[in-house]
Amino acid sequence: MRLLTPFSFLASPLASLWRRLLPQRGKARNLRKAPLRSRHPLLWQARLGFLLGAALAVPGWLLFSQQAAEFGRDLRARAIHLSADAGFIVRHVLVEGRSETTRAAVMAALDVTYGQPLVTFDPETARKGLESVSWVKNATIERRLDGTIYIHITERRPLALWQREGRIVAVDGDGVILARDGLGRFPDLPLIVGDEAPQHAPELLAILSSGPDLKKRVMAAIRVGGRRWDLQLDSGVRVRLPAENQKQAWETLRELEQRHEILARDVVVIDLRLSDRLVMQLSAEAMEKLREQEETSGRDT
Repeated sequence: MRLLTPFSFLASPLASLWRRLLPQRGKARNLRKAPLRSRHPLLWQARLGFLLGAALAVPGWLLFSQQAAEFGRDLRARAIHLSADAGFIVRHVLVEGRSETTRAAVMAALDVTYGQPLVTFDPETARKGLESVSWVKNATIERRLDGTIYIHITERRPLALWQREGRIVAVDGDGVILARDGLGRFPDLPLIVGDEAPQHAPELLAILSSGPDLKKRVMAAIRVGGRRWDLQLDSGVRVRLPAENQKQAWETLRELEQRHEILARDVVVIDLRLSDRLVMQLSAEAMEKLREQEETSGRDT
């Protein structure tokens, strides 16, 4: 006995319809395998025309781009020429704020010539070139319609004379070398020694400035181990400062000098690296006198 479902009455008609569609489906598959030009000749011709057009358009576009670039260059050259004919040329170069920077160095950095078209001078490029000069910290450049190139320079300030690898140069607080020759024109600059001395010198010199009288006696500041300073005084005494609390050590030295004139004694080293004690190394003559005194006192007893 066959079980009937609510849709059993549709089974036979659907099966018959499915058998009638199967041949058409197979035929459709055969049609899809046929070449495109036989099935849709217009579509095939349109696609072929598009490909041929693209192949011809690419060289044409490249040729047009080259011609457009050449046209642009020619147009720019004509505009520059017309502006020069109208009087817009470089007539004056006005420089303010220059002291150590030579005019020859300024002109070489600007790369400008009198009479050149004004529009060909690029202030930003000129500024970058000018700031590459050692003495120039920053610069402002204006291009004016009357043909004047106006330049305002802020120069670097020399901080110290730096001794390194047997040579002495003038440097600023950033370690930029400002001068190698003619250093005699900087008689008041302190001498610093050591590889990293310029980068740490501003802090040290600010501390020493709190005692200007004693600072005048500092002949050189030597950077030791990349951590601390030794001060060489005009009397030949070497003062060893700590890596930290340098200001406190400097104040201690000033107090000792004011109260006891310690720098006038026969000492060669004053060691301030220990916060709770002062260590001094006597000169050879002082040590000899001290031994003689001890021997004399020993014989007397």
